[in-house]
Amino acid sequence: MSKPAPTPTQTPTATPPAPVRLSVPMYQRALTNVEKVLRTYVVRVMNAKTVASFDAARGQLAAAVVLQRKALEGVTPPKALSQAHSSVLEAFDEYPENLADNLSDAGATKTSCGLPKAPAVRLYEAKKGVRSTVAELTQSVSASVGKGLRFGALVVPPAPKAPPSVNGRGTNGQVIQRSGARGPGRLEITNGSASDVVIVVTNSNPRKPQASIYVRASGKTTLNGIRGSYYVYFKSGTSWDAANRRFTENCSYERYDDRFDGSFDWTISLARTPLGNASTSETDAF
Repeated sequence: MSKPAPTPTQTPTATPPAPVRLSVPMYQRALTNVEKVLRTYVVRVMNAKTVASFDAARGQLAAAVVLQRKALEGVTPPKALSQAHSSVLEAFDEYPENLADNLSDAGATKTSCGLPKAPAVRLYEAKKGVRSTVAELTQSVSASVGKGLRFGALVVPPAPKAPPSVNGRGTNGQVIQRSGARGPGRLEITNGSASDVVIVVTNSNPRKPQASIYVRASGKTTLNGIRGSYYVYFKSGTSWDAANRRFTENCSYERYDDRFDGSFDWTISLARTPLGNASTSETDAF
């Protein structure tokens, strides 16, 4: 005689507990905790002394952003902030792309003049890029959550200090180079252009000047002690590198086509006007 088949039984499935919805003060604490964590990594980036140490600290910060985004994803915001919370998470998602954009200048190893970019300048530009990206993140989060909540005061660092050559300028009227005997010649210079310039007086080669003098935009000065007939070259730009006597960004190189008769004193104006009577030509860098 066969036994009856056992009747299958069902084990009730446990219902997971409903997520705890945070109050507004609790949500503020969650945001503040994220700031405190990120601040540690931001400080490491801004304190980096070399490009290599910056790169390491930047990678650690990027990983921390991912982890803090995950931590925020795990909280249930106040009901009134549900949509805002989604926007907060999106702001964290945009961090890598924004960082890549803001580090584009620092990634260049040469200046716009084709000169090697100094490591100190690259490091400065890189720190600026990270600071801008962190500021963009905090601004997006703040805009999402509204005026009642705070985010950004703890984590956005002070602006990094620029090296001397960044936006550097020489002193108007400063004689930068002088060689050989002096003569009676005199050249009065008016720089009516929007750029600082260096005027080079030479008997032949601008790389071997009698003298060169710095003239700021809208500035006037006089170069004395010129000997013999000479050519006048001038170069303009920004970010003056005083140690190497050159502009490092936005460079331009020109010369007056005619030779200047050393028997006379001369006046030149670098403002281009329809009545100008001295032609110029572009030259190689000097």
